[in-house]
Formats: sequence, structure tokens, C-alpha cells
Amino acid sequence: MKTALLKILLIFIFTPLLYGQEKIELKNADQLTGKTEGEENIREATGNVHFVHGRVTVYCNSATQYIDQNRVVLRGNVRIYQDTISLFTDRATYFGNDSKAICQGGVTLKDPNATLRADDGIYMFNEAKAVFTGDVIIINPEYRITAKELTYFRNTEDSFCKGNVVVKTDSSVIKAEYLDYYRKQGKSYAREKVSIEKDSSVIVSDTLTDYANEKKSIASGNVLIKDYKSDLTAAGDYLENYEDKLFTLIKGNARLIQVDEDNDTLFIYSNILEAYREKPEYYIAKDSVNIIRGDFLSKCGIAYYYTGREEEKDVVTLNIEPVVWQKDMQMTADSIYAEILENKINKVYARKLSYIPNSQYSFLISKSDSLFEDRFDQIKGYNITMNFADDKLSIVEVDTNSNGIYYAYDNNKANGMNIISGDFMTIYFDEDQKVYRVKVTGAAKGEYAPEEKLNVVERKLPGFLLREDKPERR
Repeated sequence: MKTALLKILLIFIFTPLLYGQEKIELKNADQLTGKTEGEENIREATGNVHFVHGRVTVYCNSATQYIDQNRVVLRGNVRIYQDTISLFTDRATYFGNDSKAICQGGVTLKDPNATLRADDGIYMFNEAKAVFTGDVIIINPEYRITAKELTYFRNTEDSFCKGNVVVKTDSSVIKAEYLDYYRKQGKSYAREKVSIEKDSSVIVSDTLTDYANEKKSIASGNVLIKDYKSDLTAAGDYLENYEDKLFTLIKGNARLIQVDEDNDTLFIYSNILEAYREKPEYYIAKDSVNIIRGDFLSKCGIAYYYTGREEEKDVVTLNIEPVVWQKDMQMTADSIYAEILENKINKVYARKLSYIPNSQYSFLISKSDSLFEDRFDQIKGYNITMNFADDKLSIVEVDTNSNGIYYAYDNNKANGMNIISGDFMTIYFDEDQKVYRVKVTGAAKGEYAPEEKLNVVERKLPGFLLREDKPERR
């Protein structure tokens, strides 16, 4: 029993070796001559040449066979067959000991799954492996790959590509310098100068893994995604894109940019950005959020941006210590909600959320006059609503515990300060964004401090804090 098992084991070990050493057999030639160079026996075959090596069959116009080396040089209309594969070239060298063919001057490999063409190539019959170089193309009913170099494994249909790689399928086009394509797994791993186009979007990155079956892409390093439908561009260090769910996640130095013809381009910066592309589209920016749109600037912990809602109105919601600047005005609150109509600020709502810890009053600060650096009109209350007309502040409405300070002027000359309070307050602004009328209802109180008394009265409402950390374009 032990002897029998040993014999079987030896057969398994040495069968591949014995097969690899099998001699190339000449089956046919119209003309045959022989010679000896040193100790090497050489045969020259011409016309309808036919060789056989195991399951490999070779045809060509002429050949030089090196018998001792078990090698044959093939020339003219070279055709090599093994089972279901066919190899066509103009010139090749077939190595019997290695069961491989090195092809030159154009080569085509055909099997039931794909057709490969290139300038040169090597095919290893035992490994079912092709290594092709020079303008390589592989065509399958479901995909097409072009590259400078490509290694193809027939049994798994995996391709490893290098140099100007382009992979085209019905659903995407992937470009890269290096790409590993796992056909049966539906997976592509691309590196260097990567881009992938799907439907109306394109992703650019340093590396990318695409899962075609799951319709998912994961990219990292200098990531950028462009959505042509919405003219939105997002970027960051890392990206996950889910086609079926119409969802994109970006992490690390995340940016969202929406170009506007009137130069009111939107910029959103954060550490995390989530994009939900179902109608209406919306975006969530988290952690160290900065927003820039023309004169509208803001900072907060989390922001929601809704695009293309009813009446072409965009909406921005800011939470977690939000602050908004609009030209010389600054607004703070627990939550701020801005409406953008036809690319212009239409309304801004500031709300005090009493149910959250450390809730703060809504606070609006506006520079009173450019000639006085230390004079600021101030409005404070539970809720503040700013109304804009032609991109200028026109009316401010305040409700619940309203307080205000505004400076008076007479013919552009400073004329004291007004201190007002009440339940509800409406402030009207002129074309120069200066207060010209105030209406207070409910427990209204008012006090006037003349110019000469300003140095002895409190000129700031409780909670006054002028921020200088406006966001900047990066």
C-alpha cells in the first residue's frame, strides 16, 4: 500500500515536468533539410509546416527547429492552437520545455471569452497566461480594454494593465496608468491619473476601486467628482460613491463647488461631505464647515444645502454654533436658515433653540458707518428674520425679548445712539444699509443717548461678540 501511494505521489509530482520536457514533433513540411552547428541538431522546414507538442498544434510557412533545445522559430502566417484558443502572428518562437510562445510583429489571441491583439506578446500554454505589449487591446462582449502592456489569465479572465489604460463597459469608462481588472468579480483597481465616467458624472483620483456588480466606487488621494447635471464639483481625500443609492460620501479636506455665471460661485468646505442626489438634491457638510457664496459667508459645525427646490429656491441650514456674514453684517444663533432665490440671498432666519444646552440668543451686528470703526448697530432676540431686496438688506424682524442698539446720524454727522426693547421689533434699512425706521410692539421701551453722553453709556448688548474669522476661498 505504501509503495503504491508513493508511486501515485511521484506521478503527480513529475507529470508536469515530464510534459514540459516533451519533444516538439514535426508532422509535415513540403521541404526539409538538416544541419549541425556545434553539437546542436537543426532542421529547416518549408511549406505547409505542421508541428505538434502535446495538446498544442502549430502551423506556419517556414520554421527552424532546434531539436536539442526543444525550440522552434516560426515564420509566416503562424497559427498556434490549444483546445479552444487560437494564436496568430507573423513570427514566433515556441519553447517546448516551457510550453510558451514569444510572438513578434503583431499578435492576436482568440478564445471563447475574449480577443487580444498587440504588437508583441508571450503566451504560456500550461499557465493559460498571456503577456502582451505595445498597443494592446482586449475585446469581450461586455468590456473593452486598451493599454501599453497587459497580462491576461484565461481561466479567471483577470487582466493586469499598464500604460494609458482604458476600460470601457456599458456602464462606465475607467482610465488609469495601472489597472487590475477582475472580470468575474466585477472589480477594478486603478492607480495613478485615475478617472471613471458613469452616466453624468466623472470621478478623478490617485487610486480607485470600482465594484461594477455593486455599482460602488471607492477612491482616495486628490479625489474630485464632477456632476454635469447640477454643475456641482466635490473634492476631498477619500470618496465612496453608490450609483444605485445616488449617494456620495467624501472625507478629509472635503469641498463642494457650484459654479454660477454671475460669479456667485458656491464653495462649501468641511471634513465630511455627504451628497444625496435624488430630487431634490441635498448635501450635508460636517465638522469645521465653511461656506462662501458671493458676499454670503458662514461657519458652523454642520450644514445642510438643498438645491433646486420649489421656485428654483436653494436652502442652506446651519447648526452647531453657526455664524453668518453678509458684507458688513454678522449674525449668530443656535440655528440659521438661509433661502437663496435666483442665486441671490432672499431671506435669512436665525433661531434660538431653548431645548439645547447653552442656548444663545439670536444676534445681529452691523457696522453703523464706515467713518466710525467702533460703532455697531445691534439686534438681539429669540428669533431674527432678515429680508433682502436686490441683494440688499431691507427689513429685519425680531420677536420675543427683542433688544436693539442703533446709531443716529443727521446729514451724515453722528447724532447719538438709540437703545430700544420690546416683544416684537421691525427695523427698516435704506439703500445704504442704514437704519432709518424702527417699529416696536409689546412692552416697548426706548432710550436716547446724545453724542456727548456715549462715553458713559453701555454701547454693547449682552452677548456682543464680533468675529474676525471669516472663511476664505482655498
